[in-house]
Amino acid sequence: MTDVVIIGGGVIGLAIAKVVSQSGFETIVLEKNDRAGDDTSSRNSGVIHAGLYYPEDYLKTSLCIEGNKLLYKYAIDKNINHKKYGKCIIASSDFEIAKLENILKQAKRNNVEIYEADISKVKEDNPGLIFKKALFSPSSGVIDVPEYVTALEGDIQHYGGLVSLNTSFLNAEKENGQFRINCESDQKFSISSKFLINCSGLNSEDNLSSIKGIQKKDIYKNYYAKGHYFKYSGKTPFSNLIYPIADQHSLGIHVGFDLAGGMRFGPDIEFVDKIDYSFDENLKDKFLKSINQYWPEINPDKLHPDYTGIRPKITKPNETMQDFSIQTKKQHGLDRFINLQGIESPGLTSSLAIGKYVNNLLTQGEK
Repeated sequence: MTDVVIIGGGVIGLAIAKVVSQSGFETIVLEKNDRAGDDTSSRNSGVIHAGLYYPEDYLKTSLCIEGNKLLYKYAIDKNINHKKYGKCIIASSDFEIAKLENILKQAKRNNVEIYEADISKVKEDNPGLIFKKALFSPSSGVIDVPEYVTALEGDIQHYGGLVSLNTSFLNAEKENGQFRINCESDQKFSISSKFLINCSGLNSEDNLSSIKGIQKKDIYKNYYAKGHYFKYSGKTPFSNLIYPIADQHSLGIHVGFDLAGGMRFGPDIEFVDKIDYSFDENLKDKFLKSINQYWPEINPDKLHPDYTGIRPKITKPNETMQDFSIQTKKQHGLDRFINLQGIESPGLTSSLAIGKYVNNLLTQGEK
């Protein structure tokens, strides 16, 4: 018997567990892998976003902006390796300048700090970069995601919660006002809980179909968006994160860093039918062609395969971006069940703000 069971131990599930256990809810996180944060959470750019791109009335926008501040503070408090690099968003053609101006307008509507960059200063800080116009976002940075995951796990334990690894969610149903949640680790067992929260990312669609009382019409289909990352050997010439103009599903093949100072490029985007982290080395030419538009000095021999990640989108390949989906009884009809889907980028940045948001929903559910 417990207060809250959370399906999924990525950064979203862990951040929610940290906040709700801190506020007094006895909490158990079910994680199918042998490590927390081992899927989407650890297979992204590790970028702390500012909240520039999204419509001002989106939940995604407010949670990203709040989450940015919370994540930097948490990283400082917990001594998590991070760095505020700042982000240059660049237009490489006259056609892209109009798009850049739209990003500037949207960021200002979102009340996010951003300004038109001084071209000579950007080129001084990022030698070899070719562009026509740039914006600068000073609050963008990078965090060490494994260190963040470890800190969240430590807090959950400190506040009396439990992260149960190697534990698969099987199904759940309401019994006498409580959730009976069936799980499997070394053996099958059940947990009785007042609240159930689904934030299982890539597996959310399958898990939702195993929760009695949730109708199919209330379940978003998951679309798997696969992205590749290439690393660059040798010294990086850049001081800032470099982002080309985004398209409807991706922020483009951008320049990112690991916290040892290494440089990487990615991700690209390809919609796939199944979860598969294999690396297609034939994409190197596509990456080189894209990178050459803003960094013609790149040495192809120094570009090497790094890793892949898959984002759980609720947006079809031909649709425009959707907001985060955080559903309660009001949307799906099942009391004391909170369902999170489509928590892709900027999910990492938003994670602690999402934790606060869900905790407020639980507290309201207690009244």
